[in-house]
Amino acid sequence: MTVESSLVARRFVLVAVVIPAVITLIGIVIQLIALPHVPATVATHWNAAGQPDGFAPAWLVPLTTLLLGLGVPALLALFAAPGLRRGDRGVTYRFLGATGTWVSALIVVLFTWTFVMQKGAESSAEATGIFLPLVVALVVATGLALMAWFLQPATETVRSLSRAPQDLALASGERVVWVHGAAMTPAVMWVLWGVSIVLTGAGIIAVAADSGASGWILATTGLVLLIAVGATTAFTVVVNNAGLTVRSVWGVPRFSVPLSDIAAVEVADVMPMGEFGGWGVRMAPGRFGVVLRAGQAIEVTRNDGRHFVVTTDDAETGASLLAALAERANAATT
Repeated sequence: MTVESSLVARRFVLVAVVIPAVITLIGIVIQLIALPHVPATVATHWNAAGQPDGFAPAWLVPLTTLLLGLGVPALLALFAAPGLRRGDRGVTYRFLGATGTWVSALIVVLFTWTFVMQKGAESSAEATGIFLPLVVALVVATGLALMAWFLQPATETVRSLSRAPQDLALASGERVVWVHGAAMTPAVMWVLWGVSIVLTGAGIIAVAADSGASGWILATTGLVLLIAVGATTAFTVVVNNAGLTVRSVWGVPRFSVPLSDIAAVEVADVMPMGEFGGWGVRMAPGRFGVVLRAGQAIEVTRNDGRHFVVTTDDAETGASLLAALAERANAATT
C-alpha cells in the first residue's frame, strides 16, 4: 500500500468508524443520565402533526442508539474495507466515510434530543414538538458530514489494469460458443436476500396488524427489493457469433454487444467500489456494465468509444474468443 493509499485508509477509518463511535458514546451517556427521569414508556415516533403515535420502553432507546449509531457506519466500513486494503481509492470511499458520520450524527442527535425532552414528563403523550429536534439533527449531521468529507484527501479513482486477451485462431465458418456464469459472492448475496426477506416479512406482519400506510410501504419496498436482488445478483455471460450477451438468470435485464459494434476487447481487473461505486448493474463515466465482484472482467470498447464491462471467472477465455469472433466478422465485411 502506498503512502497516499495508507492516508486514505486511515482517514476513512477516522470518519467512518472513530467519529461515529465517539458521537454514539456521547449520546448514550446523555441518555443514560436522563433514563431515571423519563417515563417508563417513551414516545419514539411522531405523526405529521407532531403528535406522538409510537411508543417503546425507555431502555430501548439507548440500545437502539447503540445498534444504529455504530451498526450502520460499521456496515458501510465493511463494504469499503476490501477495496481499501487493495489500495483502491476514489470519491466513492470519501462519500461513504462522510455518510458514516452523517448517519451516526443524525440518529444520535435526534434520538437523544427526543429522549431528553421527555425528562420529567408524567406521560409519553406529552412529548410533542418533533420539528425542532429534526431540523437540528439534520443541520448538525450535515455539518459533521462536510467536516468528514474535507478530512479525507481528494484522490482520483484508480482505473483497473487492462490488457489485450491472448490470440485465438478461428477457422473460417467455425462455430464456437463460450458460456459462463457471473454472480456476486455468496456472502453479499445472503446479506441482500436476508435484508429483502426481513423487510418483506415485517411489512406483511404490519399489514396483517392493520398498521396502515406504513405497513404497505414496508411490504412494497421489501417486494421490490426481492425482485431487484433476484434480477441483478446472478447473470449468464455468452460469447458466440452474435457477439457478447449478458442476461439475468431471470431473463431480464439483458444486455448485448453485437460483433459489428466491437472496436476492441480487453481483460480488465476491476475494483467495483472505486470504479463503479458498488456492485450490480452499474454506470460510470464512459463505462457501463454488470459488475458483481472484484477481479477479472471482459471489457468491450464499442465503436463510439463507450465501454461495456462484465465481471466473470475465466474472463481471459471469453475475451479471447470474443476478440477472435469480432476480428473474423470485421474481416468478412471488408
